[in-house]
Amino acid sequence: MAETETPRGWRRWFRPVFVVAVVLAVVLLLWQQRHEVGRSLRDLSPESVVLSLVFAVVGVWLPGVVWRDLLTSQGHRIGVLPGWRAFFIAQLGKYLPGGVWTLVAQVAMARDLKVPAREAAAASFLGLALSIISSLLLAGVTLPVALPDLVSTYWWVFAVVPALLVLLHPRVVTWWSGTAFRLLRRPGAGLQLSWKVLLRSTALLLLSWVALGLHFGILVAQLEGNQEGASRWTLSLGVFALAWVAGFLVIVAPAGAGVREAALVLGFASILPAAAVLAIAVLSRVLLVAADVLLAGGVALAARLAPAAGPPTPDATG
Repeated sequence: MAETETPRGWRRWFRPVFVVAVVLAVVLLLWQQRHEVGRSLRDLSPESVVLSLVFAVVGVWLPGVVWRDLLTSQGHRIGVLPGWRAFFIAQLGKYLPGGVWTLVAQVAMARDLKVPAREAAAASFLGLALSIISSLLLAGVTLPVALPDLVSTYWWVFAVVPALLVLLHPRVVTWWSGTAFRLLRRPGAGLQLSWKVLLRSTALLLLSWVALGLHFGILVAQLEGNQEGASRWTLSLGVFALAWVAGFLVIVAPAGAGVREAALVLGFASILPAAAVLAIAVLSRVLLVAADVLLAGGVALAARLAPAAGPPTPDATG
């Protein structure tokens, strides 16, 4: 199942070019938002910003655990640090325009780990589908409690969840992944996943969305005029999850830039001034950029410093 060729051709120069492009995109993003972030930081306590960053790191880290689990469940012997390094470096591609660079980078770096391109791409698509479903499920549970009127207006967003759940039945996953391979002229068997893998992956992604919602809720809690009680936290969980989906659907916006912020402002419009929420949303984006960079850099450094060892043992995830 594993491929044995060494990186060659376009994969030989892809990583350095990719890293340079990402660094330039991230620096440009931070420079453009420096004034809004500065104003937000003056109004917030350092403790709240640090705690928000911690939850952002947790929320960004868990999808990397899921991606590696999906690959190891197919029998690929991928070490923890090499798998996470491939995922988190590739994740920085979302800051480039176009919406496809994360997938391209994940496939290229997975090939360096001897994972066939079709299976790396299928794991990425499946992880993304699970993430979208998890975000909609969390929003469906929290928003009716926090803001019933928003759900009644945008009920159609949740109507797709049952169809997506059907597509994630293990046998259906095998069917559509095999069909996709044939259409892409990549012959091979479809993904074989167990209920254990699917349920564990979904649970981890739900925890990821909870962490990201808390990351935003901690910042919102610092705003003057914010309502007290549990509703602000449930609203943060649900609105942030929906805002991420909205940003993802607009693929031309790097990492949903602008779209996510607009959705967050709309979600909190009934309880907080738009300008205040927008400032917090911009700071949230910068903290998430910091989380992505910290994880990519930290895992890459740890993988480089780790002593050479024998081949990793496969996880019992499937």
